[in-house]
Amino acid sequence: MEHLIEQFEEIGYSKNEAKVYIALLKEPAINGYEISKKSGVPRSMVYAVIAKLVAKEAIIELRTEPPTYTPVPVKELVMNRRRQTEDTLTSLEKELQVIEKPVEVNVIKHIEGRKKIINAMQKLMLAAKEEIWLSAWEEELDELRNPALEQGEKGIKLYSMLFTNQETDSFGETFYHRRDTAVIEESRMSKRLTIVIQDNQEVLIAGFVKGQIPQAIQTAEPMLILLAKEYIRHDMMMKVVSDKVGGDMLSSLWQGDDLLTYIVRNVKK
Repeated sequence: MEHLIEQFEEIGYSKNEAKVYIALLKEPAINGYEISKKSGVPRSMVYAVIAKLVAKEAIIELRTEPPTYTPVPVKELVMNRRRQTEDTLTSLEKELQVIEKPVEVNVIKHIEGRKKIINAMQKLMLAAKEEIWLSAWEEELDELRNPALEQGEKGIKLYSMLFTNQETDSFGETFYHRRDTAVIEESRMSKRLTIVIQDNQEVLIAGFVKGQIPQAIQTAEPMLILLAKEYIRHDMMMKVVSDKVGGDMLSSLWQGDDLLTYIVRNVKK
């Protein structure tokens, strides 16, 4: 009996409703008083339970005096319940879809190999509608030049941090890490860190290491886009400061300080 009651509860009936229906299956066409006695549901509660079962189309009230009740056949009960559940689920699905906000899942795509990475960078640059942020090294500039020129001709803004001694007009608003400071950057990171950001919408971050297969990630994750852009902006401002105060003056701020030496050059003393 307990197993049957548990199954009734799983399809939306209360324990007392299950008891009343099962009692009527065993002895149909009885009144509320008799239902209470045979089901074990208290008289103070049985008529509320009966009313709920009538509303759920599980039992039928007979026009007798006093009123008596009989269960709908088991197959009909199951069919009614299945229909009611399907109707409810269909309605629920429609109403919830109206208010549902799609969850944005920003996948991080991993790319391996120089050719694939360069192709992905070029595509990302050419997809820009407003602006491109770029941090790139001399070794990759020739392969990125054409998409930069093409987008510049369309009026797309480019903001570039280039690691090269050769100045160029191909990459929009450009700042330079000359070879002396570029060496420090590459030594600290153990790679040529290259970044392309498209319209605040997507970022590609690549690491080129001598003698190793290049690795990159590409994503639309907003926090990674922000982090990459702030890295480029910080690098640009540091170059402005260095040019204003002079490289020797800037170096004097950290040389001789073990903590700042570790921060700037990744060298522990």
